[in-house]
Amino acid sequence: MEIASGPPNGSAAIIFIAAFGAGTIGHFGIMFWLRTWYFIPFLIGCIMEAFGYYGRFWLSQSPSNFKAYVLYDLLVLPAPIFLAATMYMSLSRMVVALDAAELSPIRPNWLGKIFVLGDVLCFLVQLSGTGMTITIDAKMQDIGRIVVVVGLVFQILVFICFIWVVAIFYRRCKSQAGADGLHWKRFIVALLAASMCIVLRNLVIGIGHAQGGSGHVSSHEVFAYLFEAVPIFAVVALLLVFHPGRLQKSVKGLKVLHDGGQELEMEERSGLVPTLRNVSLRESRSVFL
Repeated sequence: MEIASGPPNGSAAIIFIAAFGAGTIGHFGIMFWLRTWYFIPFLIGCIMEAFGYYGRFWLSQSPSNFKAYVLYDLLVLPAPIFLAATMYMSLSRMVVALDAAELSPIRPNWLGKIFVLGDVLCFLVQLSGTGMTITIDAKMQDIGRIVVVVGLVFQILVFICFIWVVAIFYRRCKSQAGADGLHWKRFIVALLAASMCIVLRNLVIGIGHAQGGSGHVSSHEVFAYLFEAVPIFAVVALLLVFHPGRLQKSVKGLKVLHDGGQELEMEERSGLVPTLRNVSLRESRSVFL
């Protein structure tokens, strides 16, 4: 079995160990701050990426080390599936937070379940294929590569469907919101951009597995970083800066403000408090959305 076409770049591996390590710490902190426990799979994916690139660094020190190759391949290949699971759940929660269930092509309570189910199937297919590629049987390795490609193609199809759902929801919300909504758009666009990053990554990595170890993609290390590490780190960074939990928290705060304004208005009418200007949801929504 060909483990690598040459010693991997250890310096580049260290950079991405640090990058994904920092991303893990950042997401861990914001998850507890916003109590967005549905980001646990995302956190697992970040950890897998960090340890996966440790495996690649290990390979740079010992290119024929089979354990290092297994560590890299078994962690880096399926890691984006865990990121995707949280992205699917994020959309359903943003739909609910914006009180826009009627604008989503799929009901929010089914949205996350449908795509996460597809995600689980992708994970099982890719994991089984990866397991075959790390055997010493050449024929089994070839079958494993085909299985991995099938899993990657299936994940691309799932993401294309997800991008379609997000795009439809964005277009409908934009037409409803009018001039408001400058802030909510950022979160939806970030989710779209992150999805496209994973599609690009899967497309290139799928081509690499289809070509085999001696193919152009696998034999040029630049593809491993430019089309695998960089897009996935972009996903981590995008969802850290435009964390869906921030949108949920802002909308929740706006609703509390609105409810408090209504209570004050009732008290004003009853003469219990001096007249204060009521804060309406429609007038205030642009602050958060």
